[in-house]
Amino acid sequence: MMPINVCYDSGLTKVEADAVIEGMEEFCQVFPGRIYFNYGSGTWCRGDYSSADWYINHAGVLPTKQVNANDVLALLQNEPWQTSSPHVDVLFTGRDLSLKGMNFVFGVARPSARVTVQSVYRYRNLPMNERKLAIKTVVQHELGHILGCAHPGREKTEMNLGSHCTQYGCIMQQGLTVEAFVEHAKAARALHRLYCPLCLAEARRSNI
Repeated sequence: MMPINVCYDSGLTKVEADAVIEGMEEFCQVFPGRIYFNYGSGTWCRGDYSSADWYINHAGVLPTKQVNANDVLALLQNEPWQTSSPHVDVLFTGRDLSLKGMNFVFGVARPSARVTVQSVYRYRNLPMNERKLAIKTVVQHELGHILGCAHPGREKTEMNLGSHCTQYGCIMQQGLTVEAFVEHAKAARALHRLYCPLCLAEARRSNI
């Protein structure tokens, strides 16, 4: 299993950064043997690809002033360490993210490249407990995509903005609003799980 490298830009508060790591801890409890490395918001090298802020600052900005999520994914995909030491990349930002033609995205993954970028921006009007829940859940949701959850070939998936699960109480359900996303997160935890049995089985078959 590939290691997961996690980082976040300087726009996250300590509470938000802690929620990212709590989400990773929960994820690793579901998938024993998975390991992650927390690179935080610091600078880990000189020059290019040097920090989460570097990735965000080198991505394009859409006319809406939002960071182009596809640009961030491309930078993560092309970083030199992906070749020398293959891994999964998770990057969080405090900036608002979007894609061309869309209003915003909570996060987006590129499973073939093992990279995902996510934002805490849209959760900041939530009560603190719901904000932390949303942050934890979005990292688990996007990692689920990378591991093959709710893949397009599976029966009963929603294809709006990618393939998503339709099982109640699964964090791989699609949430097009903050409220819907939080409700999916609460429903899953009320059932004492993150992923439904179908998504969990798909993720456990992953060779990533």
